[in-house]
Amino acid sequence: MISKEAIQKLRNEIGLRSGPVLSLYLATNPASRDVLDYSASGKRKPFVIRAKDTMAALGVPAKVRDRVLDRLEHDVIRGRTRAVFATEDEIEIYDLNVDLPVVNLPHGEVLARWGEPYVLPLVLALDEYERYAVVLLDEERWRLFEVYLNDVREVADAFRAVAPETWRKLSESKPATPMGPGALGTTARGGMGRDRFDRRVLAWTHRFYRQLAGELERWLERLGAERLMLMGVPEETRYFEELLPRAVRERVVAHLPMPAGGSKVDASEVLALTEAAIEEVERRKEAELLDRIREEGVWGTENVLEALQEGRVYVLVMPWHPQGKVWRCPDTGYAALARERAEAVCPGAAEEADLAETLVELAGLFGARVEFVRGDNADRLEREFGGLAGLKRW
Repeated sequence: MISKEAIQKLRNEIGLRSGPVLSLYLATNPASRDVLDYSASGKRKPFVIRAKDTMAALGVPAKVRDRVLDRLEHDVIRGRTRAVFATEDEIEIYDLNVDLPVVNLPHGEVLARWGEPYVLPLVLALDEYERYAVVLLDEERWRLFEVYLNDVREVADAFRAVAPETWRKLSESKPATPMGPGALGTTARGGMGRDRFDRRVLAWTHRFYRQLAGELERWLERLGAERLMLMGVPEETRYFEELLPRAVRERVVAHLPMPAGGSKVDASEVLALTEAAIEEVERRKEAELLDRIREEGVWGTENVLEALQEGRVYVLVMPWHPQGKVWRCPDTGYAALARERAEAVCPGAAEEADLAETLVELAGLFGARVEFVRGDNADRLEREFGGLAGLKRW
């Protein structure tokens, strides 16, 4: 999983370097038939061949080109996308298990630039993909996982403060009454003595879960996780959710069943179990955003461009792989769909520019957050909103 330190370095060092830098993006999915066939044959992978040809066409110095090709040929690449930033003195490599916005690599497999560092696709991906926390609630022990960019890691010391005998007490003294927010007020079967025993256990369990809720809140802040999934027996996860602080409870986006392996489940299986749920959550959030724009937003490429440059847009919604060109004034940065409109601002000086890069640059300049939509939501964005939309400040 890409570390926070690596993300900071990407933003503050590589992105601000004066150049020249080779910025290279490759589709490297090891599960693709193309990659598997070439790996088995011992030949160069297609993306390596295309990377070599592309670098030669760009005039990348041989020292840089050879260093990059050596890493592409000899590294074990497990991700779907590799981003490379190289100079004559150093090389930085990021392997990700996700596709990147703005560029459509599967059709060309390689995107490269030589000059100013081109970190935009990678930075957009880091901002676009949400960081999830997954808590596995098992009576033997609880586990916390971080899921980000389709990768997973276990937070090994998340609940280490809880002593093993405490877990043992929890598993050995499960109450006979149903767990739930109102359970302390119920009357258990089996007489007054059993009722008092169950009430003591429920009170202890309630305090214990409250303690774990506090631990979890601190970990969410430390991880920067905005979305939370609870995995386990439904009665347990629902009970625990009710005891979470409100700010944490509002982050819960899904309840997942207990995996077959219980608390001994492998992290990779946790990732597989969350994949469909995360996809559903992300598409639902996109649809809700489009619904909100329908009520209070602006749409249509020309309308959004104008509103964005007037500072009236604070959320810009784009398709995952936007296509098109705009005309820009090199001095002022003003952009318009029609050349005539741009040249009304800068007579005879308007230059053609990429729509996606222009939109992202303008969003940064005017303080708008960029959100991407995919699949059916991207189709809806095109069909109902003319391909581009935004939420307005006023």
